[in-house]
Amino acid sequence: MEIKDQPVASLRLEPPIRVAAGTTLREAAAVMQDHRTSCVLVGEGPPQVVTEHDLAGALAAGMGAEAPLGPIASSEVIWATATTTLLDALAMMHRHRIRHLVVLRATGEVDGVLSLERAIDVLVGRVGPD
Repeated sequence: MEIKDQPVASLRLEPPIRVAAGTTLREAAAVMQDHRTSCVLVGEGPPQVVTEHDLAGALAAGMGAEAPLGPIASSEVIWATATTTLLDALAMMHRHRIRHLVVLRATGEVDGVLSLERAIDVLVGRVGPD
């Protein structure tokens, strides 16, 4: 099977890093830095996402570093299933102009996050799928 046809579940996904909706922008940035990730899931239940881009936009809009994260969390999350192919996942990210794709298990639970950088690295062979 060609790498582009592999299901995203077979790739090493970023584990879902969750923070509470009341987490501050500063705390979220620290969590991202500590976990070497560029996005976090916010709250419990259906995934909401905040990325480093969202943090920068919030600060540029005048929100303070101690402002809560909840209001900037995206609740219209673009997601894929574990069986979505790498090529289809990349097409989704391109079409929606996003850099992080939440991957859901058949149960609806978050399996992980596929970053655009990771997907491209796997596709061009800079890293292995696992």
